[in-house]
Amino acid sequence: MFGPILAALLTSPAYAEVEPVSSSGDIYTVSENVNGFVLTSKYPKSHFIEQGASSYFVEGPDVFYFGRSCDAFHKLFGNGTWSWANAGYGAQFEGGFSLWFPRQDVPWEGGLSCMAR
Repeated sequence: MFGPILAALLTSPAYAEVEPVSSSGDIYTVSENVNGFVLTSKYPKSHFIEQGASSYFVEGPDVFYFGRSCDAFHKLFGNGTWSWANAGYGAQFEGGFSLWFPRQDVPWEGGLSCMAR
């Protein structure tokens, strides 16, 4: 009775392509490139850049690059590393910023080599 309905749900694009949600509640889209995968925030983000009297805000889409060599990059936060484990995946950047996707699978098959040690 439920067989055709269940089959339709499991094969529908909406079910198969779940957009990652960060630990802070931001939704990201995923794309692949030759170097790894790219996470882009679905909605614009604002970041406050602390520089004393010269502090400023940066607004726009947040773009994170997760590389095949378990490296990560963001234009504001710089270089970092990323990894995954049973608890999810995420990145830690040199300046102390981190981005985590708890209880979610790595959205790119090539990322399975970046297991947390």
